[in-house]
Amino acid sequence: IPAAQSQIAENDREKLKAIVEERGLSDLDLHNVFQRITWDAAADAKATQADIVGNTMKSDLQERITKACTIAVESTETSEGEGASVTAAVGKVLDVGCGHGAIVRSLVDAGLSEPDMYVGIDLSGEMVRAAVDRYGSARNGRTGKGREFVAGDFYAYDFGGDGGFDSVIFCSALHDLPDMEGAISKSSSLVRSEGGKVIVVHAQGAQHVLGQNQANPVMVKRGLPTTKEWGEMLDDHPEWGLTLEYEPADPRSDREEKEGYLAVLSKN
Repeated sequence: IPAAQSQIAENDREKLKAIVEERGLSDLDLHNVFQRITWDAAADAKATQADIVGNTMKSDLQERITKACTIAVESTETSEGEGASVTAAVGKVLDVGCGHGAIVRSLVDAGLSEPDMYVGIDLSGEMVRAAVDRYGSARNGRTGKGREFVAGDFYAYDFGGDGGFDSVIFCSALHDLPDMEGAISKSSSLVRSEGGKVIVVHAQGAQHVLGQNQANPVMVKRGLPTTKEWGEMLDDHPEWGLTLEYEPADPRSDREEKEGYLAVLSKN
């Protein structure tokens, strides 16, 4: 890096440090500001690009998203448990980091039959605006309700109590959140007992996220959890009541090349 450019970067760091101290900003505040600015600026371009390709990815990547969405949708179906007991489904899916509604079509194609079965939340107000423009008008003919899109902080938002969702899905989103354990902890309280799912998917895989972390550790604080890290996390937090049902592929593995990243946790 040229000396002049390095000095400019150092000066900018000092200015940022002064602003943070002056306004009493936390690391979380700073992270959210950067995320909101980045995704607000990209919202129109990302949404338009998705429109052009029919809101689908390349076939191999789309298959990975479809698999995760199918698991999310299947959790909304009431099923017979042991001893012929019935575990009642809530009929709701929460899409965290929903962006411009990137997986709405995939969820619908997987069988999410009514618009009011979907709730999406994103920190970027511009992303949410794009999602509402594209997917906010559909209504359930029986209830008159449609999809709910929330512009807000997942950690702080009140979803109306525990157990309100059959599944919580993070599609190419968990790595953008500043506190992964905090995100999984909240998700564990939001999904119903006896079969609720927490689903983490990244079609391009964990290695892709590690590259993002190395390039920009402010925006992407760490990589996606490995199977070993999930095990340690769940052992440390038995209060979550979660079991790792589907183990993700390791970074740079042959399996990751075929599957990308998918981790599925089930609520006991």
